[in-house]
Amino acid sequence: MQAVILAAGKGTRLRPLTYDTPKALVDLCGKPLLGHILDALPDEITDIIIVVGHLREQIIARFGTEHGGKPIRYVVQEDINGTGAALLLTKDLLHDRFLVVNGDDLYSKPDLERLIAHPVGMLIQRTKLPILVSAIVDEQGCFRALESVPPEQETKIRVCGAYVLDERFFDYPLIQVSFDVHGKHELGLPHTLVTMSKDVDIRTEEAGFWHPVGTATELEAARKACA
Repeated sequence: MQAVILAAGKGTRLRPLTYDTPKALVDLCGKPLLGHILDALPDEITDIIIVVGHLREQIIARFGTEHGGKPIRYVVQEDINGTGAALLLTKDLLHDRFLVVNGDDLYSKPDLERLIAHPVGMLIQRTKLPILVSAIVDEQGCFRALESVPPEQETKIRVCGAYVLDERFFDYPLIQVSFDVHGKHELGLPHTLVTMSKDVDIRTEEAGFWHPVGTATELEAARKACA
């Protein structure tokens, strides 16, 4: 089984740390973030593809062409325009089912092992924290939509950026999403899965351990979690 790690982002919310260091190499308890992600990959993974962009030379120099005896290949994302666009760049390298994970999240191996037991699925986490968009999951545990939620709603569902997919994903047009006041558009992977979910059951698996590492506050929480 193949794994794709999406690690091309600039890490703008972690500046000044990421001016000279790619987010994937930010230190977490004596090990770069990407090292933790690689170690969390299930044993079933035999082939690793890392999508790189910002300061990619440092990532390639640090991790080289194999990890734990498993080959690593790199795909360059020159235009950082979303996780959907990043995954599309790997299309010609993928076959059958594959695991996709964000390169700026801290995962656990048991969670990812449970995730890949599903034919197609995504990792989620229920939260009471305020978030702008919540995943909608039906009674059968299948992902169906992404919806804006009011702050007062008690429980929301976060998409954790880990998915098990197959080649059918590439049959669907990538969904364009506007993310900021400047009108920047990105091609969203989870947003595209909303369309796919109309034809394919996308099972959800709840994360027992997951920490996004997008801001200084999240980085500090992740460091405490892995200490």
